[in-house]
This record gives sequence, C-alpha cells and structure tokens, in this order.
Amino acid sequence: CIYLDENAGVQREIELIYPNGAAPTEGKISVSAPIGSALPGLAEGQSIDWGLPGDMHSPTRIAVTQPLS
Repeated sequence: CIYLDENAGVQREIELIYPNGAAPTEGKISVSAPIGSALPGLAEGQSIDWGLPGDMHSPTRIAVTQPLS
C-alpha cells in the first residue's frame, strides 16, 4: 500500500499485516494501528481525516495512491 501523508507532504509505502508481525521500522504496519485501520476501506484516490491518540485536534489527511493488494 502506498499512501500520501498530505500534511507532511511525504509518500510512504507500507505493508498491512496482523499485529503479531508488526515491524514499523521495516514498513510492516499492524491493521490495528491507527494508520493500519484507516487505510483498508479506501479506494485509490480516496482520502480520510484522522488523528493519532492524544492528538485528535490536529488531523492528518491521508490519500491512498495505490489500492491495497
């Protein structure tokens, strides 16, 4: 999955996996992590506003640039 963090202006490539295999430094993100749970329902080009726990007043805009495989 490739997504664009519009607030940071950074494109990131991640692999969504089950929590027991998460390795964020390797780009393996748990489906139960905030970003991991925000992306699966989006189609290519769709976006969603979301915030991190404790930082809900500063949402990040996420745009999926490649559909999940």
